[in-house]
Amino acid sequence: MKWEYKVDKQVRSLDEILTIAEELVQKYGPYKVSVAAGEDVMGLGGIALGKERGMIDPILVGHPRRIADSLEKLGHSTDGWTIVDEKDENKATAIAARQVLDKEADVLMRGKLLAYDFMKVLLSRDLGIRKRGDLWTNIVLTKLDVLDRLLLITDPAVIVNADLTKRLQHLQVVLNFANFLGIEEPKVALLAAVETVSPSIPVSLEEAVISMMCERGQFAKGIQVDGPLSLDLAINMESVKKKRVESKVAGKADILVVNNLGIGNLLFKSLITLCGGISASVIVGLPFPVVLTSRSESPENIQHSLAMSIMMAGGK
Repeated sequence: MKWEYKVDKQVRSLDEILTIAEELVQKYGPYKVSVAAGEDVMGLGGIALGKERGMIDPILVGHPRRIADSLEKLGHSTDGWTIVDEKDENKATAIAARQVLDKEADVLMRGKLLAYDFMKVLLSRDLGIRKRGDLWTNIVLTKLDVLDRLLLITDPAVIVNADLTKRLQHLQVVLNFANFLGIEEPKVALLAAVETVSPSIPVSLEEAVISMMCERGQFAKGIQVDGPLSLDLAINMESVKKKRVESKVAGKADILVVNNLGIGNLLFKSLITLCGGISASVIVGLPFPVVLTSRSESPENIQHSLAMSIMMAGGK
């Protein structure tokens, strides 16, 4: 999808995204969010917050009794909530996605079901969402106290493994999203265990090739890419000084890119769980915004994700 909203400066915090979302809501009214398998009490906590703030008008597609039980645990009745009865999680996902495709909702959100099952339904031929050549990716926006900017991490949930061709396509998608957030010349760190290129570490060879291609202008303009880089070198200037690494990206990365889902998931959850980071998580590449948060996500982070999806949806 093409994002219509234009920022006048770089977005540096999740609070700024919340403010933008609130401004859009004031102009266009609450955004309809269709939640697939919407009976999860953790997810409903964040959804309820968004509803109370007047940001969203949720449509919960799932098991009515379980939805009612979860709402009751949160201190809510079902009054004022739109609930669509579908007890099968996969069918609930298809219904929720169809609502967004048919413009009955603005945003799709994953509820209780596993990310794998959620994505499997979205990729099905029956829905026909994915077109030939499309690349979908999960991007997590994280704010850490030690950084003065948002850190984009990709991909912790959608791209299982990527070859060189797909990684280049992935970079273009991420670049477009970074530009949407007002990051005009994003610095991208291609992560690996070490910063040295070694034949015994295949990913280091691949990332060195990507870096060279970008340096020679074979890729997109307005982006600085370096790799392989270790995590400490990507975001910590002290590590850069100690290791005496010369790089336009090292210590200043806006985006961390990994080559497989396992590493991305561990990285993202470590920063949130162990480092106290706050986050927003969306899927990019579909014709509509998709919220994909962890099933153990805090209500506050779910709100951040919903705000990001509203910003992506832009004007109705």
